[in-house]
Amino acid sequence: MSFKKVSKPIRLQTRLIFYSTLIILFLMVVVIILVENRQSETIQEELQRRGMAIARNLAGVSTNALLTYNYIVLEQNAEKVALEEDIVYVIIHDKERRVAAYSGHSEKQGMILTDEVSQKALETRGPLIQLAFHKGKRILDISIPVYIKESKEKWGTIRIGLSLSRMVEQILKTRINLFIMGFFAIVAGILGSIFFVRRITRPISKLVETTISAAHGDLEHTIDIRTGDEIEELGKNFNHMIKELRIHRNQLEERLSEITSLKAYTDNILSSMTNGLITIDMEGRIVTVNEMAKRILIKDNQQLIGKSLSEALGLKHPIHNIMNLTLSQRKAISHSEIELEGKDGSLCLIASTALITDGRGETIGALMIFQDITELKDLEEKLRQADRLAALGTLSAGLAHEIKNPLSAIKTFVQLLPKKIESPSFMEKFNITVPREIERINQLVEDLLELTRTRKRPFVKIDVNHLISQVIELHGEEMKKRDIIFEGHLEKNIPSISGDSDGLYRAFSNLVINSIQAMPNGGVLSISSNFENKDSPTIKITFVDTGIGMDEETLKNLFNPFFTTKDKGVGLGMALTRKIVENHKGTIEAISKKDMGTTFILKLPVVIF
Repeated sequence: MSFKKVSKPIRLQTRLIFYSTLIILFLMVVVIILVENRQSETIQEELQRRGMAIARNLAGVSTNALLTYNYIVLEQNAEKVALEEDIVYVIIHDKERRVAAYSGHSEKQGMILTDEVSQKALETRGPLIQLAFHKGKRILDISIPVYIKESKEKWGTIRIGLSLSRMVEQILKTRINLFIMGFFAIVAGILGSIFFVRRITRPISKLVETTISAAHGDLEHTIDIRTGDEIEELGKNFNHMIKELRIHRNQLEERLSEITSLKAYTDNILSSMTNGLITIDMEGRIVTVNEMAKRILIKDNQQLIGKSLSEALGLKHPIHNIMNLTLSQRKAISHSEIELEGKDGSLCLIASTALITDGRGETIGALMIFQDITELKDLEEKLRQADRLAALGTLSAGLAHEIKNPLSAIKTFVQLLPKKIESPSFMEKFNITVPREIERINQLVEDLLELTRTRKRPFVKIDVNHLISQVIELHGEEMKKRDIIFEGHLEKNIPSISGDSDGLYRAFSNLVINSIQAMPNGGVLSISSNFENKDSPTIKITFVDTGIGMDEETLKNLFNPFFTTKDKGVGLGMALTRKIVENHKGTIEAISKKDMGTTFILKLPVVIF
């Protein structure tokens, strides 16, 4: 039926009354259905809560009997509960799934029920409500597993069968009452609509037509009403509203087009990135993952998007730890190296994080960008090995010089051995000098091998402060003898590093020995440690002595093998120290002036575990 202008107002009124009646009838039907459904749900929920309460109460009073297999008490409990209203049956299963008690059916005690409802009830690890049939009638089968606090093992199952007959009767009464109330409401609504329709004039039909068009998305129509009353004002306001809606719709369409284009552009950038990218929200859930990140992590969207970092990667995963650290400290982390297990072995990544903020500057999440630098690390290690091999010629010359003196002494004693083998004094010198010179050569070779070989021992978690304390304890007596005062400034609660504890112990010991030897007349040795996080998380360790210092030439050649200014020693200690620090991806720097002491500054990166 169309909304055209008609000659007789009564037709419009009749039509409005008809439509109003339909609307009222529809609304009342919807209300009745919703209320009836809600009432039915409430009745069902009450019945379920009652059943659950009875089952839990029975489980509470029957726990001890189940633990002791006291079937008599269990049967008494079941029969007592079965006397309550709407209880069809009470079944108690023991730990072995056998019937410990069955109200009204004592002959089933010890049986295993094989019906589908019983099997589901026995399998459940929590409360379970099932719709079932008993003797042709619908019932609710409510199951409660029985546990004890000291064990997670299931000790039995309590089942209650509740009749639905009374619930059906209550729902039927509710429906009848709702229908009666709905009937009177519809009658009242129709009478009210007739009253108000008589006050509405013919121009309202134009308003109805335009509103229907607008409801279907046609915002080009306008209303031309000239009645000089509220209907005309309503028409003007409606025309203004339609105009505003049209403007806003056009703006929304333009913005939607821009957002769609921007999203496609952003998705293309993310998929084309050669670095991996992950973003998370404040709850730690993964929001965005690009293709490179999925390839590195060997996971797909289903395993990552919407999942928490701990769920998707694990609590001990380095990415989980560094992202959580960024959110908890509200601070970005730059160029942190992490190791992951990949398909073909261990991967080395360099990762940086940043906080994500909204338009008001509030933090709404964090992002991480990481790059696989495994090949670069392998190439770097090969270049270092090549440098060590290139320096082998220089080392050989120094080695030949250092071995020459011990070999000369050994050669002299060996040549004299046939002539003076009977001389006790000669043999005493021989037994002292030859092994000492051989051990000197052996130690020289060991130091040289240590300087050239690659790291074999696995890195472990190390407390730097504890390692420094061990080194000071080792050399404490020597410092006392030389009147050297130790001052420790070790920052508490600094992060652990990943490294070789034996290697770092030797490096720290070499630096302490160097400082002790530089203060023959006493002085002060100060060691400090602190955590820095300017560009990347780093532990800074500083050794400061008040010794004789070094001139520019000595400082320049300090870390060269076989360079030494001491009467004893072969000049490999500081070279080994630098090699150990570099193996830990750290740096060492020496600052010194003649007669003004020496400062060694070590920086070791913190690896997120």
